[in-house]
Formats: sequence, C-alpha cells, structure tokens
Amino acid sequence: MRRRWLMLGGSAALLFLSGCSSASTTATAIPSASGKPWVITTKGSATPSPTVSVVTATTSAFPSGFLPLPSITATATVTPSPTCTPIGQTSPIEAAGVVPGKTTAVVTFFNPGGADLQEFRVTAIAQDLVVGSQRDVGWTVVTPGTPCTFQTVTITGLDSAADYVFSVDAVWTRTGGKDGTTARTVARSKVITTA
Repeated sequence: MRRRWLMLGGSAALLFLSGCSSASTTATAIPSASGKPWVITTKGSATPSPTVSVVTATTSAFPSGFLPLPSITATATVTPSPTCTPIGQTSPIEAAGVVPGKTTAVVTFFNPGGADLQEFRVTAIAQDLVVGSQRDVGWTVVTPGTPCTFQTVTITGLDSAADYVFSVDAVWTRTGGKDGTTARTVARSKVITTA
C-alpha cells in the first residue's frame, strides 16, 4: 500500500514539473546590459621604483634601551635592639632574606613579637606557571623565638632551578574576647631562583 502511494506521488510530481505541455524550441532573447558597467577601469601612471634612504639615529646612553633601575637586595631592614618593643599584629610587611640551595632555601625574617603570637607559617610560592594546578609546597610551622630578633627556617621540597617568592605569616590569638586566631603576612621575599 505504501509503495502505491509513493509511486502515485512521484507521478504527480513529474506531471507538475513538466507542466503538462509539449516541448518548445522557441528561444528567448537575453536582454542587453544597460547602465554603467560594474568594473570601472582608469588609466594611470607607473609607480616609481623605491629608492634607498639613509636614516640618522642617535645612540642611547642606556645600552638596553630602558632606563636603569637601582639594584636593591632583599634583606631584613629592621635592626633589633634591647629597647625594641614588640609591635605584634600592627607590624608592617618586612623583607625576608633568602639563601637558596638546590631544593631547599633558608629564610630569615624579623619576629615582631607580641603577647598573643602563637606561631609563624612560612611557604614558598612557585612563580613558574604550569598548565593545570600550580605546585603547592605547603606551610612550614615555626615556633616564635625571642621578640624583636631575627628567626631562620629551612624550607624543603623545592624544585631546582625554579623561581619562588617566600612568604611568612604570623598567627595570633584574637584579642578583645573573641575566639580563634588571626593570621597576617609579616615578611615576604623578592623572586628567588633555586640552584
């Protein structure tokens, strides 16, 4: 039954397309183009050959092309003294001194002290970006020593020939009747490359 309908539909389509008329051999004339042409051409003149020109340049006083910047070494700037008063949670971010090894680094930082100081947490933040998750070195916890003195800690598990920024956070108990602790960065290094 289905085939019969398909054949009937196909026959109807043929009759419709043929127009039910006989073939005509009469040709129709193609109209001539009138109006302006689509492509416009104009006569021009040849372009002269390029000539070599000499440019005079002045030599920069700076060989790299950039202005010189003063070189600064990242060292702890606070000098401890017997009269130093621990400043605790209001301490500014100081410079951390770092001596890199192949897969370790020795970090020196100033202990701002304070009665509620619980611990220091030191980490190395990788500066060499990789696709996907960045490498996490983790935190090294340091027990606070004498206030207003420098403390030293060795960070291990670093990659050789890699760039790191070392950061030191201090953790204090909260004051004013509040529970818990608060942490803030007290020292940070410039970018350091391991050996």
